[in-house]
Amino acid sequence: MRVAIVGGGLIGRKRAQALDARDELVGTYDIDPERSTCASVDALLALAPEVVIVATTHDALAEHAIAALEAGAHVLVEKPAGTSRAQVEAIAAAARRAGRRVKVGFNHRFHPGIARAVEEARSGAHGEIIGLRARYGHGGRLGYEREWRADPARSGGGELIDQGMHLLDLSHWLLGALPVHSALLRTAYWEMPVEDNAVLLLGERDRGPFAALHVSWTEWKNLFSLEIACRTAKLQVDGLVRSYGAQRLTRYLMRPELGPPDVEVIDYPDEDGSWAAEWAHFKAALDEPISLLGDLESAAYAWSCVEAAYA
Repeated sequence: MRVAIVGGGLIGRKRAQALDARDELVGTYDIDPERSTCASVDALLALAPEVVIVATTHDALAEHAIAALEAGAHVLVEKPAGTSRAQVEAIAAAARRAGRRVKVGFNHRFHPGIARAVEEARSGAHGEIIGLRARYGHGGRLGYEREWRADPARSGGGELIDQGMHLLDLSHWLLGALPVHSALLRTAYWEMPVEDNAVLLLGERDRGPFAALHVSWTEWKNLFSLEIACRTAKLQVDGLVRSYGAQRLTRYLMRPELGPPDVEVIDYPDEDGSWAAEWAHFKAALDEPISLLGDLESAAYAWSCVEAAYA
């Protein structure tokens, strides 16, 4: 594939490193000239890339994704794909007009422990899914309150959008579109106009599965935890990689007589292959009519939850 990247920061570099050896990175654009090979996005699109990866701050994601679609490229746009549900829907409309595909960068679906837990839960092997509980957080760094994520005009909101989008996407993947039952937002530590903690409960009031999500910028030790409760088992994923710890899947398998479950632990290498796996999936979806794992529909759902919580 002929690939172009808009945005030369950390995520843009991760995307570049995840390209297949057979792909050609034809050019890059960033507001920092030292990270660019092209003087403008228009100059980048003039190189006729087949795929454009958009990895900018949130306020520029939709604009550049739509421009790339109008230039005839497929697009991988980082989550949250804009600063509102309306922007996500605008990207979807542009994709339909152009006849091109758009993948949203929900790379957490491609971590091996998460992927196995979701596949196993959705298979029905352990009965119906009762619900899920997920926690995700980090502690920021000195000056975090002055970074672009703390500016709602550029980020669209706080931690609910930053890491919460990943949990909302995983919930949507597992349970489908659940309504927001209740939300609690707090700015508990950082002096900023956006929330540094968010707690969401998703689900119907008196029936069906539920999700309890907590994301935090005051999680002083980086943490990721996903627990899926099924009728006859609990599947628990802890860690991502590196500062979050190597990923581990623990399977708690209930016995017919209940009591203590049988326990199986699966440890995964402390290396992040999710970016390459997501890219390989997207490339395959451009050759075959397969469903995208992490698409605009999931991003639009996540934004509907965020906007309900903020309202």
